[in-house]
Amino acid sequence: MKQKIWLAVFMAINVLAATVCSAAAQECTTTVLVSFYDQLTKNEIETLKSTDIEVRVGGKTVPLLNATRDFNNRVLVLVETDGAAKNDRIDEVVDMVTRQARQADEGKPVAFGMFAEKAFFTKTFLPDPAKRSAAISEITEEAGSLGKRVALWDALHQALGIFGPHQPGDTVLLIGEPYDDASHHSAGTVEKEFIASGTRLFMMRRSRSSRVERDFLWSAHELEKTVVDRLTRETGGLWSEYVASLIRFAWAGYMLEIKLPPEMSKPAKWKVQFQGTAAQTHRRTNFYYPALLPPCSTQNQRN
Repeated sequence: MKQKIWLAVFMAINVLAATVCSAAAQECTTTVLVSFYDQLTKNEIETLKSTDIEVRVGGKTVPLLNATRDFNNRVLVLVETDGAAKNDRIDEVVDMVTRQARQADEGKPVAFGMFAEKAFFTKTFLPDPAKRSAAISEITEEAGSLGKRVALWDALHQALGIFGPHQPGDTVLLIGEPYDDASHHSAGTVEKEFIASGTRLFMMRRSRSSRVERDFLWSAHELEKTVVDRLTRETGGLWSEYVASLIRFAWAGYMLEIKLPPEMSKPAKWKVQFQGTAAQTHRRTNFYYPALLPPCSTQNQRN
């Protein structure tokens, strides 16, 4: 009887050891969207292969398993409407961006929101242009009831809630101004939420704000400018003036699948650079990627 018990214990230990070894042998991967833009042509670099890209974590090269441009990341287009009724330039930008969101390519999961003091959003991301256009029309009908002040941080907080569980490449494309005079959420809180969620922020200014507008005579709103600038850099986005053709950058880039050490349980600083002939061909390139590389997770483990 004792021999049978010891045999059972011995077999159980072997099974446990095999399970641990199997788990240790698993590949732990993370997926992140990275964009490359040529400084001379001002265009995205579209001809890269995975062998052209080197990824380093902690000063060591880690395997890049795949780099593809074949993806459809989720993009939430968020437009500030404040001032559009009194400024033809702003009104034109709001109309153009709304049209671009409606007409985004079929298969692109796009959500849409408008904000001033309050914000309204489509309920989900819509890859079908016809359904998307109908949902956007419901939002534009509310544009006149958004209030007279601006709650930028509240709108960005609400925007993150539309995404739900994170997916690689999630992006908020904000067309507005770095200005807030009504939010209940702080700039610091929203900044932490964006970083924790892994969502990119792209910011495009509708116009250069005049010092005589709103309360600029006694407040320069440097906090908003500083946080928005830092947040775009931290999340791998960019900040620019509104140019209609630049909207496409929200969907641009390469989705990288990176193999990481299983012990990497926290976000880590990393570096992306070109190697081989690509390093010589594309010497003047802007790299856009999040400051911290997402860690391993059980959802990203593969046998």
